[in-house]
Amino acid sequence: MKEITKAQEDILKALWEIGDGAVSDVLDIIPEPKPAYNTVATVIKVLEKKGYVDHKTYGKTNVYFPLIEKKDYASNILKDTFKHFFNGSLNLMFSQFVKGKEVNLKELEDLRKMLDNEIKNYEK
Repeated sequence: MKEITKAQEDILKALWEIGDGAVSDVLDIIPEPKPAYNTVATVIKVLEKKGYVDHKTYGKTNVYFPLIEKKDYASNILKDTFKHFFNGSLNLMFSQFVKGKEVNLKELEDLRKMLDNEIKNYEK
């Protein structure tokens, strides 16, 4: 998966939100300050070249749609972050959230239950 910029990611998020749409549709849901129409069109073309987006043409209008699902993109970003910033260490990664109080007690309890279930399944 090719790396994308923050601006490209913002456009991709907009496409995930609307499913498919013309440049004007994407522009409608981007928060202020909105980029120029031509800027959005250019970013979409770059995303298309990188394999994240494709389009169908209806008359003179191109309707763009994402080729990658949000969950697949997020999974890839998380794996890259895990590998590059935490040296592949789950302990190091999770300690950043736990020690920084980024998660609440309910989330920690839910995580413990999930891990306990996975350990039981792993041992079978």
